[in-house]
Amino acid sequence: MSAPAAGGRPQDPMSEPRPPFRSALIQDRRVLDVLDEMYERERHIDWGAYAHHPDPHHHTGTGFSLSPEQGDQLYLLVRYGQARSVVEFATSLGFSTIFLAAAVRDSGQGQVYTAEIVPEKVRQARENIARAGLEEYVTFFGGDARESLASVPEGVDFALIDGWAPEVSLDVLKVVEPKLRPGALVYNENRDREFLDHVKSPGSGYLNLPLLSGSAYKPQGELSLRV
Repeated sequence: MSAPAAGGRPQDPMSEPRPPFRSALIQDRRVLDVLDEMYERERHIDWGAYAHHPDPHHHTGTGFSLSPEQGDQLYLLVRYGQARSVVEFATSLGFSTIFLAAAVRDSGQGQVYTAEIVPEKVRQARENIARAGLEEYVTFFGGDARESLASVPEGVDFALIDGWAPEVSLDVLKVVEPKLRPGALVYNENRDREFLDHVKSPGSGYLNLPLLSGSAYKPQGELSLRV
């Protein structure tokens, strides 16, 4: 979920027209149908007129989802690294969760631990993930991720940090950080300034690289390797 920024402006160029959904990597028709349905609803939102309120509880029906190209990148990274423990903040309606869960399923084993603060979004995400046939690969954490994700098991292989406010994304990273194994990857979809300052600071314990997506409206994120 890309957060609406405080001050009434989104954090990415949401006004860019979105092409129809496609995935270069997902093959499962059941998964593709759910992703396509979710994406189509969001693709036709008039983002120029959308009320970008900073409180996530004002957006129970909007996912602010990453692009399908970014979803494919996450799928590929999780599969290539054979990630067994994946953490996600935030679930939103489950668009990115489905890519992550499909990746751990297609790798043969694994679990996605995903956190979402808005109860109505948790309900919708559960339904979407169940319709995609991936519910056994997803563990939900309701409430504030800065508290709930503290109970995630150690040895996290991959983390997606994509929350509603830059400072919250950094707070969540700091909660998850002790759980990351050496060599774990962290993807920050919004390239939040606070997040980047942290992972790029001297002695941070990360190697960092912008990851281009090929999407016009979500052109890049930040990929960090825990060393």
